Amino acid sequence: MAFKVTQSTDFTELANQEPWLSSMKLVVKPDMLFGKRGKSGLVALNLDLAQVRQFVKERLGVEVEMGGCKAPITTFIVEPFVPHDQEYYLSIVSERLGSTISFSECGGIEIEENWDKVKTIFLPTENQMTPDACAPLIATLPLEVRTKIGDFIRGVFSVFQDLDFSFLEMNPFTLVNGEPYPLDMRGELDDTAAFKNFNKYDSGF
Repeated sequence: MAFKVTQSTDFTELANQEPWLSSMKLVVKPDMLFGKRGKSGLVALNLDLAQVRQFVKERLGVEVEMGGCKAPITTFIVEPFVPHDQEYYLSIVSERLGSTISFSECGGIEIEENWDKVKTIFLPTENQMTPDACAPLIATLPLEVRTKIGDFIRGVFSVFQDLDFSFLEMNPFTLVNGEPYPLDMRGELDDTAAFKNFNKYDSGF
C-alpha cells in the first residue's frame, strides 16, 4: 500500500478513497531518485494524515541539491509506518566485469558513519550468486536470521539481473514477522535493455 502525492493531490478525496490512510500511522518521503533523504529532513515517520499533509505542503516545490544536481521536489510517496528495531543495508552496483554487492546490519541514515561495518563482495558476470558466494556478506549475522537474509539478498540479485538494473539500494530493509521487508529503495535501470524488459515493467515491476 502506497500512494504518490503531488501538487494536485486532494487529501480529502484521497482519504475518502483510501480509508486506511486515516486509520494508521504513516511514512512520507520524496519519490525521487536521490539518496540521503533522511539526513536531509525529507523523511517523516509515524505521522497521521493531517501531519503528512502539512509535511508535504511545506516541502513540495522546494529545490534540493544532491550530488551537484539541483531539482525541485515534485512527488512524495505515502505508505504505512512499519515499527522496527533492526535496520539493514543492501546495495548492488553493475560493473563492467560483474556486480559489486554490499551489505550491512547497521543500515539506516547513519550508514555512512558506519561504513566500516559494510561487507562487500564482487561477483564476476560468469558466476552465480550461490549461498557460498553470498556467505561472506552475512557471516556475522545471528544464525536465526542468516539463512533468511541470505535468501533475500540472492533473490534481490536475481531481480537485479532479470530486469537489468544498473544500481539498486535498499536503505534500510528490516524483518517483519521474520520476513525481509524493504523500507526504502532506489534503483536505476539500464535503459538500453528496455526493449527486452518493457513487458515486465508493464506487468508491475
